[in-house]
Amino acid sequence: MQFKLTLRPTARQTLVPFNYAYRLSAFIYAVLADADAQYANFLHSQGYQFSPTRRFKLFTFSDLIMPNVRVDVRAGGMWLNSPHIEWIVSFYIDKAAQHFIMGLFQDQRCVIASPRHRAEFIIERVEAVPVEITSETIQLRTLSPVVVAEKDERNIDQYLHPADEQFGPLLITNLLAKYGSIQTAVPAGASFMDKFDTSSVTYSLLPAQGRNAAQPKSRLVTIKEGSREETRIKGYYNFQFELCGPRELLELAVLAGVGRYNSEGFGSVNIQH
Repeated sequence: MQFKLTLRPTARQTLVPFNYAYRLSAFIYAVLADADAQYANFLHSQGYQFSPTRRFKLFTFSDLIMPNVRVDVRAGGMWLNSPHIEWIVSFYIDKAAQHFIMGLFQDQRCVIASPRHRAEFIIERVEAVPVEITSETIQLRTLSPVVVAEKDERNIDQYLHPADEQFGPLLITNLLAKYGSIQTAVPAGASFMDKFDTSSVTYSLLPAQGRNAAQPKSRLVTIKEGSREETRIKGYYNFQFELCGPRELLELAVLAGVGRYNSEGFGSVNIQH
């Protein structure tokens, strides 16, 4: 399920720090924990297992949609200039949970706090966004940076541009691994890959439209800022792509996100009609 949240800042002047995604991820876990401690703990500590070293937490969320912000590099953030902002949150869950999830977020107080900043919001409205996939080809637009990387000879991640020839194959491999993590009933001697022809799953970067069309942009994001686990991740946004494959796989891409670090706010997409 995909949801659009409308947030109202509680202060007349609100500064949102640049590296806010990790705080939003923590907020989602906190909301889930209040409602169902066991479910939230499962997502946070285990997730859906694909291999002993790879686990997926099947939710993601967009960048905050903030019109007319004023960037303040010295202050380390963006000043809001609108009475409301929007946020898209997606969960790969049964549709029966729609009203349950909507109720969890309605009227919640969302705080984005760091050593230097504190931005506080009230969630005034929660709307379900229908995700209807009627064909095996969809066009997607990024709502947050997409992270795809491959290891170099030093075993260090090299983050790939959406036009890189390895970007598509690695994105698809990651999506298939997510799909494998939710397959709980596979006959002995069979593979979840047997369910469909994986060669039919394809990625194509769509050309930017218009003479002055913007190209994919990169963003370097710090997560767990100020802690021992601080990590810098590079993702690409502001682009559209076509994904072909079985509809259940395409639905997973939209609801769980594409690429890596989805539960930290990367790889959120929506369908272009």
